[in-house]
Amino acid sequence: MGYQRLMILGNVTNDPDIRNVGEHDVAKFSVAVNGYKDSVEYFDIEWWNPNGAMAYVQKGTPVFIEGEIQTQKWEKDGQKRSKQICKCKTLQLIGSKKREPEPDFAADFA
Repeated sequence: MGYQRLMILGNVTNDPDIRNVGEHDVAKFSVAVNGYKDSVEYFDIEWWNPNGAMAYVQKGTPVFIEGEIQTQKWEKDGQKRSKQICKCKTLQLIGSKKREPEPDFAADFA
């Protein structure tokens, strides 16, 4: 038995790519997090069933994401490849130009 939880606070680096997979929508985008001594870490995010939240997320949007790390594996041109992504469970918008409450979105993921 195990447990993992990943928390990311950063800025969206690209407009989300939203696709329909069967009966579900999937949003993919990246988040940049400033690190130690001017370093920047980038995280690929995958969010299943974002429930309309993507209307509020675009390049530059500050977000807080909670999720799990998943390793995706595939083969291309005869070479095995893999990468780690964050499977988003919840996303919260951080800050706002308007003084309205930010929506807090949650979605189940498979």
